[in-house]
Amino acid sequence: MPIAPIASVDTSVHYTIRHFTDEDGLPQNSVKGIAADKNGFLWLATENGLTRFDGSYFLNFNTDNLPGLKSSRMARMYPGDTAIAVETDIGEILTVTESAVKHIGTELPGYKYHRYRDKKNDYYPIRGWPDDLVAPFSKLRPVVIPQDAHSYFAAWHDTISFIRQEKVEYRIIQPQLDLQRLFICGDQLFYLSRDGHLLRWERERPVKAVLTGDLLSDPAFSKCKMELYWNLAAHQVFVYTDNSCYLLRPEQGGRIHSSVVLRDFNFHRSYITSIYYDQPNSRVFLGSSTKGLYIGTRQQFMVRKSDTSGAEVFYAQAPFPGNAVVTSAGLVFNQKGTYNWLPLSFKKENTLEKYTLARDKQGRYWGRDGVTLVTVSPDFSRILHKTDLPFLIGQVYAGAGDTLWVGGRFPGLYYIKTAGPDLALQFLPAAVNDVTFIKDGKPGILWIGTGKGLYRVHLPSGRTDTIKGLEQGNVRSIYIPKHGEVWITTYNKGVFLYHNEQLAALPQDRQRYMATTHCITEDDQGYFWLTTNKGLFRISRQDAIDFAEGKQQDVYYYYFGKDQGFNTNEFNGGCEPCSMEYENGDISLPSLDGLVQFTPSAIRMEMPDKGIYIDWAEHNLKVTAASKEFNLPNNFQSFRFHISSPYFGDPRNLQFYYSLETEANPEEQIWLPVNSDRTITFSTLPSGDYRIHIRKLKGFGDDQYTEKVILIHVQKAFYEKGWFRLAMLIALICLVVLFYKIRIRHIREKNRQLELKVMSRTRELEETMAILQESDEQLRKQSFMHKRLLAAITHDIKTPLKFLIRVNKNEPASNALLEKEIKTVTYDSLYRMHHLVDNLIHYMRISFLTGEFSEETVDIYQLTEEKMEIFRPVSGSKGIQIVNDIPPGTTVVINRQLLAVVLHNLLDNAVKYTTRGGVKLSAERDERLLTIHLLDTGPGIPVEVRDWINQAENDGMGNFSNAGIGLILVKELLPLIKGRLFAGPGIDGGTKISLQLRLNG
Repeated sequence: MPIAPIASVDTSVHYTIRHFTDEDGLPQNSVKGIAADKNGFLWLATENGLTRFDGSYFLNFNTDNLPGLKSSRMARMYPGDTAIAVETDIGEILTVTESAVKHIGTELPGYKYHRYRDKKNDYYPIRGWPDDLVAPFSKLRPVVIPQDAHSYFAAWHDTISFIRQEKVEYRIIQPQLDLQRLFICGDQLFYLSRDGHLLRWERERPVKAVLTGDLLSDPAFSKCKMELYWNLAAHQVFVYTDNSCYLLRPEQGGRIHSSVVLRDFNFHRSYITSIYYDQPNSRVFLGSSTKGLYIGTRQQFMVRKSDTSGAEVFYAQAPFPGNAVVTSAGLVFNQKGTYNWLPLSFKKENTLEKYTLARDKQGRYWGRDGVTLVTVSPDFSRILHKTDLPFLIGQVYAGAGDTLWVGGRFPGLYYIKTAGPDLALQFLPAAVNDVTFIKDGKPGILWIGTGKGLYRVHLPSGRTDTIKGLEQGNVRSIYIPKHGEVWITTYNKGVFLYHNEQLAALPQDRQRYMATTHCITEDDQGYFWLTTNKGLFRISRQDAIDFAEGKQQDVYYYYFGKDQGFNTNEFNGGCEPCSMEYENGDISLPSLDGLVQFTPSAIRMEMPDKGIYIDWAEHNLKVTAASKEFNLPNNFQSFRFHISSPYFGDPRNLQFYYSLETEANPEEQIWLPVNSDRTITFSTLPSGDYRIHIRKLKGFGDDQYTEKVILIHVQKAFYEKGWFRLAMLIALICLVVLFYKIRIRHIREKNRQLELKVMSRTRELEETMAILQESDEQLRKQSFMHKRLLAAITHDIKTPLKFLIRVNKNEPASNALLEKEIKTVTYDSLYRMHHLVDNLIHYMRISFLTGEFSEETVDIYQLTEEKMEIFRPVSGSKGIQIVNDIPPGTTVVINRQLLAVVLHNLLDNAVKYTTRGGVKLSAERDERLLTIHLLDTGPGIPVEVRDWINQAENDGMGNFSNAGIGLILVKELLPLIKGRLFAGPGIDGGTKISLQLRLNG
């Protein structure tokens, strides 16, 4: 029997309050009206515009972004059946359709009678309750309470008139009427009296209405401390009592049911003036006149704690009789939330460690204390048994049958047959150590999780299999719903499924909270509950299996945070068991601050299944209208747009991804997460058509995605258009032609330069050849000259010298010669030798002379006279006469020295070979030529010598044996004086030599 009294814990419903002001994105802190559209967005009427709220972001419509709007002060929201209508303080009407402001005008769609007209003797349409203007206006004119689009109630003083189509159908008399206690609920008019009674009317007849529900149990109801809050635009009526708010809903039979929507919140302190209730998600929205927006969400989880301390850290739990759970410390919680301390809990020296607790089939509890295995009685009142192990105990697990398994730091497992009388400890030599979790598999199989891997132990042999892929994984827990399906949670590596001998890892959540998952607990609806250090996840078991088998692309994780009722997001693991279920299916999870308990079937999940919308787009920092298609210029620098989807649950359950798809490659898709600010940005896309796919996971099952496609057309640049490409093609052709021509010109220029180089080289070679030829000719001439000199010396000098030596030798033979003859012969020989040497000197001088020869005017007659004077002694001694018939004054422009040598040699030959008669010189001239004739009476020139002389091409190099050196010298000098020599027979015998000289050069 427990010795501690049973204590109750707080089991009331609690709410999480979120508060938004202008610091959180709200344009202004005065919220005058709240309504939701059919797409799930919340619309707030403020004094700085009409604001759309998607749960995370505020999108405001005011004079800044609504052309034609003159005032941003929203005055009232009208009830509507198809659209939301809002009126500004100057009478402008804004209409909300398709979750955007589409119309601004002066006409109200429906409820036209509800427009406020500031005219005398007119009526005042209420804005809902509370309405500060009702009190002053009700003294001057009727107050209109709308029923539907064409009928309304007009209340004034103690009379209520029902008007349809501008005609009064009936009137209601109500003494001491308080207008702000009238309201419409289910198209019927109700009145909440100050004593707490509800009154309704069936036309003129009053009928007492029945109130049911939560409001009746509120102590403030009996004290009649109630206020009405009426949201006309949402057709919702609320009653506020002391810090509690109730929704009134009509039921059959004219009854009104009250449901609590919020507790422990002071409306007056927060200046609440408008309320909207999201019933499917148990969420209430409160608009304040000065403090912005409040959102109250009902918490779904309960935290069980004792009253011993502010924070209680829990780990292992075990079932306890009476549909309860017990911790290793002896603290018991039943399903209703009450707790008590069992007797053993007061003996601190016997306290078990909190990381493992097992209950055997005999009802006993097994735990650890270091290396000691401790057995506790079923009522947790005393220690039954203690057994020491040779190592520090890790986990204790009550397996199939009557076997209790114990694992620790060192290899091997210990087990005890709990049905036996002696509870003997036995050893199983399995290759496992650092045991973190133990779980039965199919018969004969034991699954062991360790600090470094997962193992399968075959019983009774102890043979151990290592599961590949988890060798370095720190196993936190093992869950086996059926044979062949093993779920493993790890520290820092996530969740795995070992199925059909294959290991598959589940995908991580976007925040990677599930990297360290402590425990998997399955409820009776097919969902897994996963505890982590950052909150609680719920996933579909079938989705996870389909993902592991490749039948599904993603796994949807639904996240619960501490705003759902936890004291902390940090759940605890590393214990066995890691969770516990009550007999009715309720789940108890250990956390760092209390036991989190809940009924799985009662947990509401708010799925992010609404549509995806484009709020605004921005092109090059200029805001453009939101659309499904965008046409962008080619040179845009940035394009971004903001997306939204109404969701008021935990934002971690709403995750967007996007992919850019091109027309050229529509199959390739890379999904990227959308930034936390929900903007998607692109810059400098190439021209073409694109599809931006935006999607989100909307829930469990096969059809998991909500997707929206945006079309983007990036215009072609001018250089991508057809005309430009044609122009470029033409330009390219022209460039090719131009390049070809330039290339040809370049080649020609190269060829020309090459030709010039060749010509230059050829000229150089020719010059070199000419020089060589000239050198060769010079050498040849020198050689020829040497031969001539040798011959001349041999013939013309050596022979006369021998003769002179002989005739002048004083010999007897010489005495026979006459002295006169000797003198004559000696003179003649010396004379010839003198002139021969003189000719040779002139010849050699001319042979080595280079350059131009100077010319002068030469008197032929005088020159011949000078030469004749040289030869007259010889001719006189021979008895021949030299006659000069050249007319005096005959001149020619010529080199005088060369001409003198030529005339000298010609006269020499003539005198030498003439033995009788004489030698005659004459001259004739015409316009071109001056011809000097030399005629002798000698024996005549040999024919072959005459022919050699008459050949112009002979330059003195031929016929060396027959021609004397004088003739050769003359032939060589003729080209230098531009002359020509002709030889022929004389008239009376002898030889006629003609020397032609050109007069004009």
